[in-house]
Amino acid sequence: MEEKTITRTTRSVSIKGTKEGLIVTLGDGDWRDILGALAEHLEQRTAFFDGAGAIISTGSRELNSEALREVQHLLSANNIEVLGVKTSTAQTAAAAASLDIPRAPELEDTRAPDGERAIGQEPEEGLFLKRTVRSGQTVQYNGHVTILGDVNPGGQVVAGGDVVIWGRLRGIVHAGATGDEHATVCALLLAPTQLRIGTHIARSPEEDAREPDVPEIAKVQDNGIVVVPWSISKT
Repeated sequence: MEEKTITRTTRSVSIKGTKEGLIVTLGDGDWRDILGALAEHLEQRTAFFDGAGAIISTGSRELNSEALREVQHLLSANNIEVLGVKTSTAQTAAAAASLDIPRAPELEDTRAPDGERAIGQEPEEGLFLKRTVRSGQTVQYNGHVTILGDVNPGGQVVAGGDVVIWGRLRGIVHAGATGDEHATVCALLLAPTQLRIGTHIARSPEEDAREPDVPEIAKVQDNGIVVVPWSISKT
């Protein structure tokens, strides 16, 4: 499979899916750059975020009501409701109160110390489907998705976590749709129209008509998507 990387994760902004909704973390840096990075994140995952609720996490960054309103408007424009603000500063808390946004409680860190996703951590729930995803159909879920069947051309699967296709993958799959660069896509026959993991994107070359004789797994490696034989002992 030809590797094509179009974007990379922006450290100043991250969006992570949880059972309660989205956590939008705004880091350090120029404020206009922060807003631009947030807009880019939202544009890349419009369908997945549509109708979600979000907690804005600003840490020790001080925001006034105007800046916080800009974030709120940007999220609202993408049909995301602001549920609260997590902050350690009095100024940002006061700004949130002036906009009638509640202060959110402390949120647990769902990453292992080395940055890898730990077993049992978010996304911790899974969806199992025993059917074929046909052209025009979309499966969308915040956690892991396992499908016992095929994903036909024109079919689409969007998941916050890993995607396992116990069949032929010939449609579109986006794993780690909330920004999880450690998500994987596995299939008995992996020949997608388009494949996304986190912010990385790839597609099968048009001239590649091969049918692999072994199951394969796609993952992010060296800032691109790579495909290797699927071996449980190695993944």
